[in-house]
Amino acid sequence: MKSAVFNLIEDLDQSTTNWKIKARVTRMWTSVSSENGSVKGYNVILLDDDNNHVYAFAYPNIWNGFKTPVIEGGVYVFDQFSVKAAVGDLFAEASKYQPQQQPEFAIDVIGVIEDFEPLTKLDTKFGMRDIVKFRICDSSNQHKVSVWGDLAVFANNIYTKEFQSPIGTLPSSKLYLNLDDESVTDMRMRLKEEGYLSKREKYLKAAKSEFVQPFMERMTLKDLNENLTYDDLKKRIYTTFSVVKVDEDVAWWFYSCNKCQQEVERLDRRFRCNNCPRIIPVAPKRFRIMVLAEDDTFSCNIMLMGRAARRIVGTSAAKAYNDFEKAPEEVLPRVLKDLVGKEVIVIIQLNKANVTEDSTIFDANDIFDTTTQSPSPSKSAHISESSSINFSVNEK
Repeated sequence: MKSAVFNLIEDLDQSTTNWKIKARVTRMWTSVSSENGSVKGYNVILLDDDNNHVYAFAYPNIWNGFKTPVIEGGVYVFDQFSVKAAVGDLFAEASKYQPQQQPEFAIDVIGVIEDFEPLTKLDTKFGMRDIVKFRICDSSNQHKVSVWGDLAVFANNIYTKEFQSPIGTLPSSKLYLNLDDESVTDMRMRLKEEGYLSKREKYLKAAKSEFVQPFMERMTLKDLNENLTYDDLKKRIYTTFSVVKVDEDVAWWFYSCNKCQQEVERLDRRFRCNNCPRIIPVAPKRFRIMVLAEDDTFSCNIMLMGRAARRIVGTSAAKAYNDFEKAPEEVLPRVLKDLVGKEVIVIIQLNKANVTEDSTIFDANDIFDTTTQSPSPSKSAHISESSSINFSVNEK
């Protein structure tokens, strides 16, 4: 959906240079020549009102000609710029760099910090440099990380053993602890569901031998609607069914708090979360898809939200909304219509209302398409075709 004044980042392509966007600078850094220390250009990550990001680069003569100094966190209008195609597979691009080269692109990584080694100094060919080391884990993979310079000092000052952090080691790197972001919240929930334990917790488990893995029990839809007891609240329940219908009368998305994931109230250009409570400038769109589920025993309503909805739909709520706006004659986005007929396995999050029969709507905690070979197929990282901007004229 295009604004009457500004384009959205989602709309950008290589067809023209007559673009005009309004966006917040969420990150910025300078590219410096390793040979003589001169500034090669300025890099920024931009975020628009629809929660889409794009990487942008400006040469020094353009950057210095901006009428307003650009600062991280500021909102600006940029126009008359070119859009370049993406580089493609990030892993393939990364393999091309020589040891002395600085990578041009970076990706965000979320994980649990373990084996954190406090700040120390290391003698390098560039002289004595500050460094911290740790491992970053996500329950299935782990990698060693070295953080250098000012970022190392910062990491050392704010680190505590209970935090999770996305981290990198490029000039563009930022380090966030307990970030108020949907992806971080989803990861915490997944780690909790999978019974993830830190090294210290594993030692305690071995010593006490008291940890019991939550019991996973299969139920039919009829069982869920007729045979639940309070003891079932302690279990992990899963069921298999076919999606018969997507309810068109229930809003399939909502604005959510990026901390607690609850629905927020829109106030002009801001949002208010009554659960936290707090005022937030940007609220991401989040799925809330009501489907009619059916197996051989019964039919009932299942609510697909958050990670479960994104997994089965295959895209984010924001992307589905943007595509939907381009086809106003449709009642539902095509990706939601495609859910009909799918056979899925769903992990159900029971609540007291389900047991007391005050509610016959069940929340899906996670979902897997039985037609795929794996619940979470691996995908190579990539950048969309319109993910890079080169500025060619002054910012207004």
